[in-house]
Formats: sequence, C-alpha cells, structure tokens
Amino acid sequence: MRSVNTVVLPEYSEQLVLDSVRRAREQLQSKDNAKRLTALDFYYNRNMDTHLEQWFPGESLSQVPMFPVRIVPRFARARMLLLKNEIKRFISGEESEDYRGLTHQLNSKMREFGEIAWLLGCCHLRSKWSERHQRVEYDILPQVKEYYVNGESLPFGYSYEVEIFGNHRQFVFWSEARDGEPGLHFKYDQAGKIIDIPGGDGTNPYDILPISKLMNSADASDVVRCAVQIGIAMTEIALGVRFSLGQPVITGIEESQAQIKSGIDRAILLPEGASFNYVSPSGSLPAMIESVKAFADLTAQNHALKIKWGDAGQVQSGVALAIQDIENLESRESDIPLWKEWENSRYEIDKKIIEVHTGKGLSEDYAVDYGEVSYPMSAKEELDLLKAKKDMGIIDQEDIIRHYNPDISDEELQKKLGTDKPSVQPSSPLLEALRQPVA
Repeated sequence: MRSVNTVVLPEYSEQLVLDSVRRAREQLQSKDNAKRLTALDFYYNRNMDTHLEQWFPGESLSQVPMFPVRIVPRFARARMLLLKNEIKRFISGEESEDYRGLTHQLNSKMREFGEIAWLLGCCHLRSKWSERHQRVEYDILPQVKEYYVNGESLPFGYSYEVEIFGNHRQFVFWSEARDGEPGLHFKYDQAGKIIDIPGGDGTNPYDILPISKLMNSADASDVVRCAVQIGIAMTEIALGVRFSLGQPVITGIEESQAQIKSGIDRAILLPEGASFNYVSPSGSLPAMIESVKAFADLTAQNHALKIKWGDAGQVQSGVALAIQDIENLESRESDIPLWKEWENSRYEIDKKIIEVHTGKGLSEDYAVDYGEVSYPMSAKEELDLLKAKKDMGIIDQEDIIRHYNPDISDEELQKKLGTDKPSVQPSSPLLEALRQPVA
C-alpha cells in the first residue's frame, strides 16, 4: 500500500517528460492505488458499505443494514502521538509571528497529513500561495506519481489528480529546474492533452518542487483489513440478533404454499404430514463479540497501542497511563527525526514561495519543538508535582495561581499575593499544602 507510483526516464528532456506524462497517467488507477483509496474511505468514513457488502451473498443485507466501525481514524489519531500537542517553530531561535501568520493553515493540516502518512506509509503535501489571503496554504495529496531520471534517487517531477467532471479527469504536473532549464507546470486531461498553463508560459515559478513528501518505514494496511473484518463480524452479529428468536422452518409442503401467516391470535393450519418449527442460530453472540475485540486488540498491539474497552474500575493515574502507553511513547520518539527532516524540507519550500510572492527572505536557521505528552493526574499527583517544582525553584506562588486561573487580572493577582509581602497568604488548602516544608 505504501509504494509510490513512479516513472523512470533514461534521461531528462522536455519531450521525454511530456511523453511520459501522457503514457503514465493510467498508473493512478493501479491495484495499489485502489488499496490506498479503500484505506482513505475508511479514514474519512465514506463509501464504507461498498467495501463490506461484497462479503454478504444473496439477500442477507435486506434483513439488516451494514455495520461499519470507525476504528481507522481512531487508531491513526492514537498512534500519531507526536502531533497531539502544540508544535512550536523557531526561526533564528525565536518564534516568528510573521511566519506563523504566513503559514496560518499549517497546524490545522498537520494532524490529518500525519495520520494519512501513517495509514498509507507515504503522503505528500503541496504548499501553495493564496493571492486572496496573502499566505501559504496546503493541500494533502495521498495519490501522487513521481518522475525520476534513471540512476537518480530523488524525483524531478510530480503529478496528481485535481478534479473529476463526470468521466473526465484532470491532473497537474510539476517539475524542477534542471541543467539551466526552467521547471514545468501545467494541467492536463486524461488524454494527456495540456488544458491549462498557469502564468502563460508553463514554467515553474519557484524552480523547486512545491511538494514535500513524508514516508514511513511501513504502512497500516492491517488496520484497514481489521476494520473490514470487524465490519463483517458486526454485521453478522446484527443478523444473528435479527434471527435470535429463530428461523421459521416448514416441512412437508410445496414452496408455493410457504406463505403462512402466524400470530398470537392466529392458528397455523398445516396440511397432513407437514410440520412447523423455529430453528435458532448455533453461533454464540458473546463469543463473536469477544472475537471482534480480539481482532482489534491484536491489531492495536501491532502498532504499540492498547485498547481500553470501558470496563468498570478506578480511574488510572497519569503514571499508570504512561506505563500503559509506553510502547507508543517510544514510537513517538522514533517519529521525531523523520518529522524534523520533513519539516526542514517543507520549510525550504515555504521560504521559496514566500520569497517569490512577497519579496521577504527568511532565515536558514529553522528549528521545530514538538510538545511533550501529558496525562491526566489525580489531585494528589498534581499537588506533589507542584510542591516539587516550587521547592526546586522552578515555579513560585504567582505561577501556581496562574496555573489554576490563567486569565486572572494583574489586580486580582496582587490581591492574592499581597502588596507588601513576597509570599502569598494561603487562600486554599492547596496553597496551604504548598507552603509546608518537604519532609
């Protein structure tokens, strides 16, 4: 599922590129891409019935509706722990409000992009300039064709589908500047005919490819298969519930006589030698439900995740939750180098686009900090943590007050702290406890 469509040319020339674009468009309809589209359907919760109904012959589905289960986006969200909290970006060692404003959409696109990249094993992100908003905006591209020159490890071009009008499909092609020649940029149809040339000359205004690529070591195709299996099982369970009272069985009559009406106020009249009975399904519904849980649990374990099924019990502490999630925390740490490499490549693209459209040059000094993972804590755990931080001089009483009341006004804060005293008089059991010396 994670492989990318590729076109390899013996050498670079504009004519060879154009010819390859025309010939290779059908690869976007390959079997591999069909699997990717199925995965995307389960991620976005669309067309799910069509992927399940093939497993039910005859008129089974006339009895109950399909029962798809949305586990794919939940697994993706849980696995991409790296993107859970705020991401801070630094230019020349400082958070740049200008860059944040020019890339307003970035954080809102990051989680979806990261989850799809994890699911498919690979995903592309296009950076584009919005004349209307005067900023860089982003398109997630799950289906991209890559173009290579033989012997090179990096693509010189990309193409991807942008629109479908009935049976008519449209694609966009980008290539980088090479050997003193400008890169190409144009839109073409399913016949390979160029139908739109942005800017009028068909050249890439940035020289570089405005598309960044994130590739993982593996995809999550097993999660999609698990979603299909669970959807089948849950539909089977629904059918079992539908017929839990039994399936009517009549023997000794012709098929044309089988339309017999029954009810509490109606006697069933059968011809001599005929019999009427209810046959209950032999399967165990509780056993089938446990099988569904087993499918999900095993798949979760493949991705360092643990499912909690809502069993009754005491709320777990932050430490307990961290231990439960330790494997996923390790996966998060292994994700950081991959994501920082992608961040740097995307920043270079954004920097070039901003420079071309605004004339502003951004520093080469770029760094990213991913927010640490936090877990819910009990009141005692939180109290112990704050006391420890206070005793070590990491925080003071003002920090503690703002922790519990972040929007407190300066006037209210001074009242709580006192105007002529360096320390606050306790106004709550928590503050009183914090003032106590550590044993």
